[in-house]
Amino acid sequence: MSKKEIIIIIILICIASIRFFFFLPKAPDFGSAVGEEVELVGVVADDPDVRLSNQHLNIKLDGQKDVTILVMVGREAEVSYGDRVKVRGILEEPENFTTNSGKEFNYRRYLANQDIYFLIKNADVLILSSGNGNKIKSVLYKIRGSFMKNINKVIGMPESDLANGLILGARGGFDSDTKQEFIETGTIHIIALSGYNVSIVAENVMKVFSLIFSQIVSIICGIVVILLFIIMTGASATAIRAGIMATIMLLGKMTGRNYLAGRALVIAALLMIANDPRVLVDMSFQLSFIATGGILFVTPKVMPWFKWLPMRFKIRETMATTVAATIAVLPILLYLTGVLSLVSIPANILILIFIPTAMLFVFITGMTGFISPLLSIPFGFISYIILLYILSVIHFLGTLSFASVTVHFFPLPLTIIIYGFLIWWVFKKKSN
Repeated sequence: MSKKEIIIIIILICIASIRFFFFLPKAPDFGSAVGEEVELVGVVADDPDVRLSNQHLNIKLDGQKDVTILVMVGREAEVSYGDRVKVRGILEEPENFTTNSGKEFNYRRYLANQDIYFLIKNADVLILSSGNGNKIKSVLYKIRGSFMKNINKVIGMPESDLANGLILGARGGFDSDTKQEFIETGTIHIIALSGYNVSIVAENVMKVFSLIFSQIVSIICGIVVILLFIIMTGASATAIRAGIMATIMLLGKMTGRNYLAGRALVIAALLMIANDPRVLVDMSFQLSFIATGGILFVTPKVMPWFKWLPMRFKIRETMATTVAATIAVLPILLYLTGVLSLVSIPANILILIFIPTAMLFVFITGMTGFISPLLSIPFGFISYIILLYILSVIHFLGTLSFASVTVHFFPLPLTIIIYGFLIWWVFKKKSN
């Protein structure tokens, strides 16, 4: 590592420290209003998160800088990003809850990382005006909504939910049983808009632009598209991390420099931490960072284990990367969730090789839907067959009695020790 890189790392760490101690927002004080019925006015700050039984709205309040309230309304409410609304309901503080594995989920910290400290359930919402949001985000969210409608017209549920999850990271439509099957089979990452999904988008965007423009122009267009795509899909920690790495890769091509994925991963993490140190306790960031590190550094160690597998259809590569990512995230998953999936590796092997094809046909289905729903039917049918297969595998393995084991106690010190050993194993030099 060069002196310049060390200096950059130190600077980013200093920025993160300064932001953490002096510039992070503090929880607003609503005093005696908690537990009482309130009437608040604000603007919908993000695309509504449509769930199975309701919608989640992030409302930025008028006259109170950086104060956001989580508001839950019925699915029938036609609310959009940028709407200025009047909200009436009981003001509450978030409460932690216990998951199916018996672990306590720190819901208060999860929302606080998004600067949300209060919520209103079963709220009454009155739209006062529209078009109060950022114009670019408004357009992107409208495209996202129309794209999802195009898919829903020709692909039935729950396959359409999986389609929207693969392309756009939308996962609110699944019922609790299906979500649990994703968790128990270790496949929840495919609908969380992981770096894997973003990398597929980045790769295909570059292929299209390279057919039309010069390399430099196609790279610039690719970076812009990746940025817009991340904004459109909600800018989750996993998508931002993957977007930064993809951008570094494209900038490396533009400047003729070699792309080192491991170094790009560290830079992406440091940039995100410098921007908001709270990302360190974000589960999605932790899992994304560690899983990507596993794929980059553990895969070469486990690849020799699978020499007996064929290279065709990337079977050997898929097996090695799946095992590497599983090894990397297992300790942190046991600490955070207590769920040990015994079918994670076969489940991922059986479905991952079909994910790029599924994403391709889902994308074509959504795009042709803008031209004609009738034109999108053939592509929708192919998408449906692949999505049905993926869901069938997850359902079959997820409902097995031995699909997962609950580990009620997995201490943090043990987690740190295991990662220490894993780092030593990955970077130790081979003896002569």
